[in-house]
Amino acid sequence: MGLIAAEPGADGRLADFRVGGVSFTLPMPDGYCLPVGAQADVAQVVAAADTENVTDLTLTRCGAPIVKGANDVTIIKTPRKALMVPVTRAELLTQIGKEFDNPVTIANATGDKALGQASKSLTDTFGAKVALSGTFGPRGKDEMCGYMAGVMHVESPLATYDQALAACLTSVGGRMLFIYRSGLKNDDASILQLMRETRAIAQSIKTTGGA
Repeated sequence: MGLIAAEPGADGRLADFRVGGVSFTLPMPDGYCLPVGAQADVAQVVAAADTENVTDLTLTRCGAPIVKGANDVTIIKTPRKALMVPVTRAELLTQIGKEFDNPVTIANATGDKALGQASKSLTDTFGAKVALSGTFGPRGKDEMCGYMAGVMHVESPLATYDQALAACLTSVGGRMLFIYRSGLKNDDASILQLMRETRAIAQSIKTTGGA
């Protein structure tokens, strides 16, 4: 299946989630489902490893087996500190623009210290040493998203692999949403496609009141 399948589908399936008292609905992308069984177990552990953000929603390939390597997953998160803080998209993107131009902010978000903290959290959660490195970082912004993208290198006793990753930082219904897409291919064209998919997902998310 091509990566384009991660864009919202037309089969009528919806995924609902809540952030800070606001309810949202998302047309489920074709070929993706809410995780069940072993997929749900893995999603729960991955969510627990992120101590900085609340995982609002996880979507996986329908019926896909659990693999020890790169995955094709969509995850929506909200920073814990922002759960109850209203922010418009314009306000968020203005701030993102300032921060993306700040070398200190970029280093804090994507540098060795941040990767070390993420590695420790994953290690503590999985009970085995996990080491992260890579090129994930800011990729500019438009009227919908502030983008981050790149390739994360993962080393663990179970597997060593490269994970393509893109994120759209946006606001919907006054709540901050970080939309992540991970993919199976890590070439430049595939990473750009993941970025486009995060934007398409952001555009399709609505509050249940239709805002």
